[in-house]
Amino acid sequence: MRRLHAKLLLAVSIPLALVSSMLVPILHIHMETRFDSLHAEADALLKVGQEALVRDINDSLNYALATSEMPTLQRFLSAQNSVAPNKQAYSLSDLSQLSTFLNTLISHHPRYSKLVLMDNNGHEILRAPHSVNTGPRVTGNQHANTDYFKEAVRLLPRELYISPPGRNLQYELLGQNVIPVVNVSTPIFNATGKRLGVVMLSLNWDYLTNALHQAMTLDQDADVLLVNAQGRWLLNDSPSQLSLLPFGGDFSASAPQYWQAMQQQNEGRTTIDDHILRFKTEDIRTQRYRSLAGNIASDPADYPWTLGVTLPKPSWHTLLQEETTVILFLVLIYSVSVAFGIFWVFSSQRQRQLRRAAQRRAVEASDLYENAPCGYHSLDSQGRVIKMNRTELAWLGYTAEEVIGQVDYRDFITPDTREQFENAFERVQNGQPGSAECSLLTRTGERRDVMIQASAYQRDGRFVHSRATVFDLTERKQLEEQLRTQAMTDPLTGVFNRRYLQAQATIEISRARRQNHPIALIAIDIDHFKRFNDDYGHDVGDEVLQRFTQRVGGLLRHEDLLCRVGGEEFAILLPNTSLEQALQVAERIRDTIENTRIQVQNGNTEQVLRLTASLGVAVILPNESSLEPALKRADLGLYQAKENGRNQVVVNSQA
Repeated sequence: MRRLHAKLLLAVSIPLALVSSMLVPILHIHMETRFDSLHAEADALLKVGQEALVRDINDSLNYALATSEMPTLQRFLSAQNSVAPNKQAYSLSDLSQLSTFLNTLISHHPRYSKLVLMDNNGHEILRAPHSVNTGPRVTGNQHANTDYFKEAVRLLPRELYISPPGRNLQYELLGQNVIPVVNVSTPIFNATGKRLGVVMLSLNWDYLTNALHQAMTLDQDADVLLVNAQGRWLLNDSPSQLSLLPFGGDFSASAPQYWQAMQQQNEGRTTIDDHILRFKTEDIRTQRYRSLAGNIASDPADYPWTLGVTLPKPSWHTLLQEETTVILFLVLIYSVSVAFGIFWVFSSQRQRQLRRAAQRRAVEASDLYENAPCGYHSLDSQGRVIKMNRTELAWLGYTAEEVIGQVDYRDFITPDTREQFENAFERVQNGQPGSAECSLLTRTGERRDVMIQASAYQRDGRFVHSRATVFDLTERKQLEEQLRTQAMTDPLTGVFNRRYLQAQATIEISRARRQNHPIALIAIDIDHFKRFNDDYGHDVGDEVLQRFTQRVGGLLRHEDLLCRVGGEEFAILLPNTSLEQALQVAERIRDTIENTRIQVQNGNTEQVLRLTASLGVAVILPNESSLEPALKRADLGLYQAKENGRNQVVVNSQA
């Protein structure tokens, strides 16, 4: 009995010591994995925040541009500029209607708190929401000395000025709350390019930053950071690890460690105290934020902003608190180790049970081999089948008696893929792993695409037989073909998409360079396409796009490539085509589209729509290896055609 007790003591103490020595590095690796996971989570939150910031700012700026281009406002300003400052050209009823329209416009867009319309001298002529103190140049409201007016009057069409948030703070009463606002202003021009005035919209900064918070606080422990280049805080909520920090507060003084880390580089991550910081600079004046705007002006001293997210750094205490599975794992490991030691003591009494268990496992392994979801077979040195599981036999439609020892496996391989099989089988016979994608012929003559991966079983350095695993690729091949088709075509019009255009352009450019042939590009945009969607609905807009591509496609050669690169924007790649020839093609397309009539159903009536298109033409220069430079030139020509009055072709031959 004493000897048994000693064995039991050893059976418990030795496994515990061994397990402890193994668990220390495992737990260390687990902690490193947790850090990696937290870094990945911070990267994901920062990416979501960037996307939300870009989306919301672009939407806000595009809305301001759309407002400045409203024909109603342009007509109103033109009328006001035609009379003396102390008079009004609009009737009171027309003015009331316009004021009501602007009030409705602002009330339905919570991102802006007010709209102010000014003439070229900074006089306020209209405001929404309206008040008893505003009207058409009768109240004396003067904005000539404000930053948003002085900057806006120097801008060109489709350019914007943004007052820097977090500095020179401005607040407004919205409902029952006082909110910070950022003024966005842009000039208004008429169709002839005459400057009519300035429109200023006050962006509800609460609205934008709340959307940013909602996007980035997917993790309740995450804190969002947004500061300008001067270290001013640009959010309404303070991070949990800092004291109360109001909007516009001095973040650089409240959190000097964070600010110093964020100043050292444009993007990065660092650990400060018990938090992980991930950050990246953002500049709304760059192309990334311009969207529909031509240029964005603001005070350069406030840029770039820095967007960041902080997450609590994991510790052993938090790990054990949050990861109950870790504790359970430790308990389980120690329990298993002790149980194993006790098992070792009584192992002599359980040999018969273990042998029976081994026999059962052998049966299960045999059943797994025969009924696995993939095929298995073995071939002798001549390629004759010496073993094959039920799964592969079912694929082929034969019985084991008909195949094993009777058939050369090559007879199942289709002639067009037999060479791949022979090469792989030769490598296996030489003792190397071999694999090949082949097609098998079933008993009914059906083809089945498979991947065969094989290795050799050797004895005394000599090949005995192969051991191969066969994977059915039929569904994968079908899915790949479907995805390939979807990836290169536009689902609405059926023409190729931008991705295919870029890939095919690379091939055509290489061919043109070898053969010394010219290659041209045409950029097309349907004029006033938005009007079709607004007036008749998106179904009619989709039908217009489909009819448009049908007419244009009928004018092209077989080798020409028509692609849809945007909403109503298309591009045509013309191999072996000079600039003069491309101009002729573009003019033919323009003339055909101008004479095209599209009959659509609008409610209970049928209407005939007329189309026009603006086109830009360019050639790909011999020293250019990609499509992008020529596409930019063609787009510039297209934009010039738009500015010249649309329904025309402009050639951009600049290098």
